[in-house]
Amino acid sequence: MTDIKEIKLVDVKNNSNIINNLNSIYKLWGYEEVSPSFINTLETIKGRGVIDENQVVGIVSNNSLCLRPEMTTSIVKLSSTRLINKKRPIRLFTNGMVFDKKHNKNSIKLQEKLQSGIELIGYDTKCPEIEVINILFDAIDNINLKDGCNLSLLVSTTKIMDLILNKYKNNNFEEIKKSLVDFDQDNLSKLGIEEDDKYILKDLLFTRGEPIVILKKLKTIYGTSKTLDDLNFLFETLSKISNRYGVKLQLDPTFQPHLNLYEGIVFQLIGDNGKNKSVIAKGGRYDELVRFYSPNEKIFNGIGFTISVDILRNLIKEENSDKKKILLMFKDAYLLEKGLNEQKVQQKRGNIAVLHLNPCDDLTKANQIMKENNCNEILWVK
Repeated sequence: MTDIKEIKLVDVKNNSNIINNLNSIYKLWGYEEVSPSFINTLETIKGRGVIDENQVVGIVSNNSLCLRPEMTTSIVKLSSTRLINKKRPIRLFTNGMVFDKKHNKNSIKLQEKLQSGIELIGYDTKCPEIEVINILFDAIDNINLKDGCNLSLLVSTTKIMDLILNKYKNNNFEEIKKSLVDFDQDNLSKLGIEEDDKYILKDLLFTRGEPIVILKKLKTIYGTSKTLDDLNFLFETLSKISNRYGVKLQLDPTFQPHLNLYEGIVFQLIGDNGKNKSVIAKGGRYDELVRFYSPNEKIFNGIGFTISVDILRNLIKEENSDKKKILLMFKDAYLLEKGLNEQKVQQKRGNIAVLHLNPCDDLTKANQIMKENNCNEILWVK
């Protein structure tokens, strides 16, 4: 069973427009395009164990060669090989398909997804998240979204989870973590920990909201820490940026990404029209992945995001093109060359020009051909 389908022409057009718009923003921020291979060795895709082998789409029987399930790992490896001598920080963007599979009871479901995103590697600053999230907001702001999308950025950090779980290292650590990530109150109730601890952990499941408020609550529970102080600085800066773009910031202490790729800040950009919520983009820091591939780097940090073009496509307004689409027609064969010249003239004026290569002197047929080619008008070449 597969979700890999032929894409409609209108979707291809919208995909292209979205990619072009996103690319134009990435370039304005100084990012350069790369194109990681569709096919990778399983060793590259798995990285330092962040990808489950069962999730990848193999193209040979032993899965030694696979289609990429995400692009970050390939790009980080690229930075440690062909780009090893490139001055840091490295700013890269990419667009393309990723592939994964899901196992159901009696079948395997394959999925093909179009993504666009950036990677910022080796930036010597306290909070590289500020640049990356700013670019994400800028890129989406450049897309003509439907009214009422109500964008929010859900943010967390693996360091908060470390803070929460610190006292349980020798007591139900994995079970508690899984319960928090899976929002499993029942399992928390069954664990052999103090009732007061259960109360705090269950309360954290429902703790989500304005970041500065949530950080104050966490400080009352866990006391002052460098992790919370650093996050306070980050969110004070990000709140000003998010307000400028009309994006609501939310901090969720127990939110963790599906892939074990990120360590540090993780985030999702979500669109909510009141009926459906759509995860438009995902991202985060992957410092340890940089360390794995480039142990000799001076600065071990990397952060990026990927935008789901397939999801974004369903949230954009239909464009009303002001361009004319002209059908050029002629009644006699000797006018073909003149028709070709007129086509170039119209194109230089910015008009879409389609030349019908066969003579036609039937007005009814000409109008039918115009409709078939989705043209606005007919220009007769004389």
